[in-house]
Amino acid sequence: MDDDSIVGTALSRGSALAPLFRGRFCDVVLGGRPARVFEEDAVLYEMAARERTFFFLRTGIVKIGTITAAGREIIYDLRKDRDVVGELCAIEPVRRDRAVAVERTCAIAVPFDEVMEALAQHPALLRDFVAMFCHALADAHEQVNRLAADDVMPRLVGVLKTLAVKLGRPAGQHVEIGAYLTQEEVAQMVMARRERVSTALNALRRRGIAQYSTRGRLILDMRALDDYVACLT
Repeated sequence: MDDDSIVGTALSRGSALAPLFRGRFCDVVLGGRPARVFEEDAVLYEMAARERTFFFLRTGIVKIGTITAAGREIIYDLRKDRDVVGELCAIEPVRRDRAVAVERTCAIAVPFDEVMEALAQHPALLRDFVAMFCHALADAHEQVNRLAADDVMPRLVGVLKTLAVKLGRPAGQHVEIGAYLTQEEVAQMVMARRERVSTALNALRRRGIAQYSTRGRLILDMRALDDYVACLT
């Protein structure tokens, strides 16, 4: 497989939650609803909140995660434009996670009851709704499998490949992560101390696998990253 094919494969896989934002479901549920703007670091919803609302992202990036009892932040996922945020409110009325804008974000908020009403009136849309949760569950299983590795490097590589799929865009023969993420935020996704993740990132930089653009965004050599993964297994 050539470099262009590697980049194309990474970028062709859409987000698991994106299909809800397309087609008839979007037309029925969103209608002419106004969008809300969340500036960088603004909270869309907090843990323990009781409002049951879905957020359909038009633009921007949102991180989904939690705060542990020890005060440590963990990032479960990043969602971008055409993704859905807050879907766990369909399970129970009290939020288990929190959502924070990584950059300026435009989102349409839809109350859970109104989503259910739309599904009742258009039962054919239920398949898309169920698929959303199945895809989210598959992503969660992938995260659990990744955490089974004790070594930070395989977990970091898994996170970088996920970022390339969700937020990547072509940068020559490489992929640039289309959002500025601090090493602390990457560490929160890897679920490891920042110092260990920084050491692992530096090792990838020395191999020419990862580098930073002038805007501070990660650039990945996907062919080299895949070759490196093969060496780890």
